[in-house]
Amino acid sequence: MKNIFKILVLLIGFALPIDSSSKGHEHDDHSEHGGGDSGFYIHSGIRIHLDKTLDAAEEGEQVDEASTHSHFEIGYNFNESLAIISDIKIEGGDHGHSHGEEESETPKDKFFEEHKSIVNKLYVNLKTENFDLYAGKFSPVVGFDFHKFPGAYGYQEVEGYALLQKMGLGAKLESDFGDAGTHTINASTFFADTTSLSHSRINNDGKLRKSDGGVSNTEDFSSYSVSLGGKNFFSLDNNFIDGFSYQIGYAKQGKGEGGTEDEKRYSFGVAHTSYLNEGIKMTLIAEYMNISKLGGESGHDRAITTYGLGLERGKFTLGGTLTYKDNDADEADENVDDNIRQVSLGYYVDENLKIDLGYKRKKVSNEVSKIAGITIKYVFDWPSGAHAGHDHHDH
Repeated sequence: MKNIFKILVLLIGFALPIDSSSKGHEHDDHSEHGGGDSGFYIHSGIRIHLDKTLDAAEEGEQVDEASTHSHFEIGYNFNESLAIISDIKIEGGDHGHSHGEEESETPKDKFFEEHKSIVNKLYVNLKTENFDLYAGKFSPVVGFDFHKFPGAYGYQEVEGYALLQKMGLGAKLESDFGDAGTHTINASTFFADTTSLSHSRINNDGKLRKSDGGVSNTEDFSSYSVSLGGKNFFSLDNNFIDGFSYQIGYAKQGKGEGGTEDEKRYSFGVAHTSYLNEGIKMTLIAEYMNISKLGGESGHDRAITTYGLGLERGKFTLGGTLTYKDNDADEADENVDDNIRQVSLGYYVDENLKIDLGYKRKKVSNEVSKIAGITIKYVFDWPSGAHAGHDHHDH
């Protein structure tokens, strides 16, 4: 199946005539601003899932669930160079978790239950023409932003292994090489957030403490990440170069109290956006993430590969991903490979409101579940139009 999908993607990407000029819907549901007009701004992405489990390992697990994955970015620009940026996140459900990661306790129908609200990010950003310094609570950059993956459920598996809720500082250097593209180096050092910002204001489960252990839970700068990304390539005689982007990264998370191993990870991702002759916008994306000593466990390594394909014509979209998780673990119940596939058909009611009909099949720990649902996504900016013209940070 892996090889068939790879061949299909390559055939679509190289065999069809393309036009890489920019058009179509570009309004992300999770982009960070800063460095714009002075004053407060809000950028919000609200996503509501109405899901039904069609098939599961046990009949009692066939449940209905309403949940949200929403971000409210609230920032203040002192001037074009200095800003305070926050991201308030509200999320429920157990999407993306497996192999000992947190899941819901007892299967049951749920209506916006077990949700948490957290200060996902809160940092100061100092920006010059091509250089940023940031400090506070942020998400260290290793791979692609998980919101780049197509499909109503495309972000979920990638978010499951992203580095989130870290305290520290970092720097980003962006260089424009003309037709050779714009390339960005992003480096940071960090530790897990153990302040009062680490616990939820909804369904409060208490703040994280250093004594809880876990990788990067060290309250020192023994963890770090570094990444290199590129985009905005141009060529007069090679259409593939236009619309191509890449992201490579590495991170080490130091062992916490009681831990025996540091966790190390590296990733490589490529993406391509183009336009077919029929006016269809096509996005191809693939990412490989290799994690050594997952969660600081000496006997568990994991490799995750995700492929994505998105198509858009007018107000209609079609997108999906395939995710493969290869587990190499000493414990038999963890030494099981997983795969998740999802696809959705979407329609933009207007530029801010989108509705998707989606389907997801998960094979996790040798148990298969099938989920179908409706996803409603709404984005808005305040002041109106504040989204346009801002620089998008990826930390």
